[in-house]
Amino acid sequence: MLYHQNIVKEILLKRHELVRSIRQFFYDREYIEVETANLMRTPAPDPHIDPLEASVGGKGPYFLHTSPEMGMKKLLPAGHKRIFQICKVYRVEEHKEIHNTEFTMLEWYREGTYVEAIKETNALISSVAGALLGEEGRLYQRSFKSYELESLFREKTGINPFGLGKDELFQEMKKKSFPGINDGDALSDLFFKLFIQYIEGTIGKDEPCFIVDWPALISTMAKVKGDNPAKVERFELYIRGMEIANGYTELLDPTAQRERFLDDNKERKRLGKTTFAVDEEFLTSLGQLTGSYAGVSVGVDRLLMALLNLDTIDAVLPGRIIPIPSQKYTPRGYPDAEDIPAGHR
Repeated sequence: MLYHQNIVKEILLKRHELVRSIRQFFYDREYIEVETANLMRTPAPDPHIDPLEASVGGKGPYFLHTSPEMGMKKLLPAGHKRIFQICKVYRVEEHKEIHNTEFTMLEWYREGTYVEAIKETNALISSVAGALLGEEGRLYQRSFKSYELESLFREKTGINPFGLGKDELFQEMKKKSFPGINDGDALSDLFFKLFIQYIEGTIGKDEPCFIVDWPALISTMAKVKGDNPAKVERFELYIRGMEIANGYTELLDPTAQRERFLDDNKERKRLGKTTFAVDEEFLTSLGQLTGSYAGVSVGVDRLLMALLNLDTIDAVLPGRIIPIPSQKYTPRGYPDAEDIPAGHR
């Protein structure tokens, strides 16, 4: 029991140091910290993210937020150009090595585009790695490489899914004997199968890197890149093969955003999932913004895993609760104490 408590003690200290250094990073850049409601009347209708339902005194359903994005964008018209938040978020997830129903998210919004957001994300990781790991964090004290997603697909699969329709992409994958596909897959299904099999597991394993310029079909709230309607100004940061951060230039056109929400609801209906009412207050807030804004979200638990070279999310979530039974995953428990970098112990 004492051995277990010592490991938990070290993990709690590292989490404390990480969160403290994150806050200091944003304070130094003149951000203000905000809080938004965890409980929502209606969530974003993302086809691939399902919210937890809640009732209040028998009334509902309400929904626990899957990210603070919509709540934070509603605050931007108040006039603060730089805001951030660290909070718990909730999603219906199958519990695996890097997924959990409840997890900690850092999210921030700033003036500018995803170009500035990428630079700031790089600076954040360098800063917190230095605070947490000291000299052991040298890997993160550099500018991370960026790769265009379209180029990665060409290089690693010989297929360019950008601009292809569902039938065209299916035929291209079928020609190459790609496993696990069928003609009932939607375009987004085919994209994710191609990405997960050939790119996600191979990128960012040895050093952090950004993947930039993603398909519009899976990026509902991101701004289109230039005059290419198939591509948006979005990036993801990968460390040790894990997605750590996701950001983009914000779509601020309420009419276009409404259309995308309606398209997402159509996809949710196709998948047999609940559809959600459009948040009119959110659309009104978008219409009140001028200029350009970018937003970024970071999975704090995954970031802590990556910086400490740990393999499962159990190691950084003492007392983790697994409410959804899964035959595919068994928690591995805590690491050995000597596997946790000393840093500023």
